[in-house]
Amino acid sequence: MATVERFYGTVTASNTGDGVGMITMLDGREVLVRYSSIRGEGVRRLAKGAAVSFFLEETRRGLYAVCVQPE
Repeated sequence: MATVERFYGTVTASNTGDGVGMITMLDGREVLVRYSSIRGEGVRRLAKGAAVSFFLEETRRGLYAVCVQPE
């Protein structure tokens, strides 16, 4: 069985109009997040400066955070 690692970081940018944001990981790397990847009910938002945890997904456009949840 494969081990899946959960990562941690801080929301550094959030644009509800575009539906994307940016998370800076603890190691300094930056990853994009789509609002559809935020876990929760109803309207989901990420506040700048909020601590979050997530899984990483590698796409042809780079790394994306998925299954994002506030910590």
